[in-house]
Amino acid sequence: MSRFKIVIFLMAVGIAGSIIATAYWYYTRVLGHDTKLQGEIKQLQAQKTTLPDPGVKRFDKAVELLNENNFGEARVALVEMLKTFPDSSRAGEARRIIGEMNMDMLFSKEDNTARRDYIVQPGQGLQAIATKNQTTIECLLRANGLQSHMLQPGDKISVFPLDFEILIDASDKTLQLKLKGLPFKMYNAIDIKVPPGMKIPQNELKIASKSAIYNGKQVNALSPDFMEADKWLTATRGNNNFMIRSMPRAKAMQPAAAPVPAPAVPEAHAGKDKGGKGKQQQQSGKKGAQPTAEEATVPEPAPTGIFLPREDIEELYTIIRQQTPVVIIR
Repeated sequence: MSRFKIVIFLMAVGIAGSIIATAYWYYTRVLGHDTKLQGEIKQLQAQKTTLPDPGVKRFDKAVELLNENNFGEARVALVEMLKTFPDSSRAGEARRIIGEMNMDMLFSKEDNTARRDYIVQPGQGLQAIATKNQTTIECLLRANGLQSHMLQPGDKISVFPLDFEILIDASDKTLQLKLKGLPFKMYNAIDIKVPPGMKIPQNELKIASKSAIYNGKQVNALSPDFMEADKWLTATRGNNNFMIRSMPRAKAMQPAAAPVPAPAVPEAHAGKDKGGKGKQQQQSGKKGAQPTAEEATVPEPAPTGIFLPREDIEELYTIIRQQTPVVIIR
């Protein structure tokens, strides 16, 4: 009987050992392998692998064409590069170059096919000519090298329409100029501050006014102060107003006015006028009293809109006319 118990015990030990060995093998070969594999995957994910950027080669080829003064083929190469590789690391620089080339072509006598001659009619000024030909006074001055608003009947000037659209992306802080639905030039904003209460997107805004202000006065394109003037374009729809502008110029801090000292009271009258102190207090509260250093002025509300570098605003002010459509997205 004791031998039988020993055999049973040995069999139980063997079975238990087999189970333990099987569990150990499963853990080390299956579960342990999966855990190791997951760790290797995490390590690979943590590594910043740089994928090949085929757009770089296309971009470099276009730059070579530019250096060879082959501007037409270079522009085509850059456009094709953006169509094929829009996420390339060179996409931003390609858009910038295309925008500069497009702007040069707009004012070129050879490359702008929409450019035509116009004969000035009796009684016409620059504003009437600009309105009739869907352009701006600033564009007429630049395109024709004019130094004066004075035109004579029979004068021949060059005109071309400015049929632009403006697309503002509040998330990317960009302003894209489109011409007849096609990308023309991209501008990077310094900042965008959406006016309180304005909902984005806005699809039907239009440029309602253009302002060039110097020392609080409106100036025109021939004024010597025009280049230094603060300029902005205001897009409007209903009660919504959105400004395209440069950053406001910093204003010099004005020192606070020092309090005016009260006149000295002669000793002879000090005892006679016991209410002198009350009178001085009343005088300090009279209308027209000088403000003290402790009296703070109410700050102006922060301006809103899209803020661009001044050179970009100068450019847009020249080529954007009233009623230009503006779309704002987020």
